[in-house]
This record gives sequence, structure tokens and C-alpha cells, in this order.
Amino acid sequence: MRHGFTLPELLSVMGIMGILAAIVVPPLGRFLDQATVRDGVERFASLHATTRELAMSRGTLARLELDRARRTGTVSVQSAAPAWDTVATYPLGSADVACSNCTVIFNPLGLGYGTSNTRVVFSRGSAADTVTTSRTGRLKR
Repeated sequence: MRHGFTLPELLSVMGIMGILAAIVVPPLGRFLDQATVRDGVERFASLHATTRELAMSRGTLARLELDRARRTGTVSVQSAAPAWDTVATYPLGSADVACSNCTVIFNPLGLGYGTSNTRVVFSRGSAADTVTTSRTGRLKR
């Protein structure tokens, strides 16, 4: 008596596993793309709120600058008239970032200052989400 599997049995199991993998992998990839985009939007929303609150609490201009290549957001406050002090730089995740205006400035009242209207698009694979900041300093999803 021999114990083991024959070649046809092994090939049929491998074929079934291949078919199951072909069915499961594409939806999993779409789910991961959506999760990555959602993470980027949440990080941007958090940075937006932090910058706005910083402007109101310090009573000065605060700026959020997006770096599309590095996928980061830098929060700064105005110390003197032309100078900005960097508070911190935060990652925005691994989704691609595109923006119409990469700088959002808030005045001490928490309103957008200058050309602060911007549209930020986070995308990866087949998933994409757009976030818009208004002149009133609010974030629209």
C-alpha cells in the first residue's frame, strides 16, 4: 500500500485553486483601492480641520500646503508678515493626489483667505474621491 496523491488529483486541486483565485483577486484589489482612497480623504480632512483650528486658536494666518509628489501636507503659521513657520508635515497616504490649488490659507476667523478654493482628488486604480474646500473654510465631500 502506498499513501499519497496521484498527479491527476494534484492537478485538479491546483486547477480549482487557480479558478478560485481568479474569482477572488479582482474584487479584493478594488476593495484595497477604495480603502486607500478613503484613507487619503480622511487624512486630508483631519489636516484641514487641524489647520483651520490652528488659525483660530492662534489668531493668525495658517496654511496647509499639499505636495503631490511626496503625498504630504505641511501645516504652517504666519509668524511675521512674509515669513511662515512650519508646524509639521504629515503623510496623506499612498493614493495619488491631484489638486487645483495646492495651498489653502485660513484667516484668524477660520475662513478661507485669498484663493483658498481648491479641489483635491485622491485616486488609486479604479477608485477616486474628490474633496472641495470653500471660501468659507468648509470641507465638502
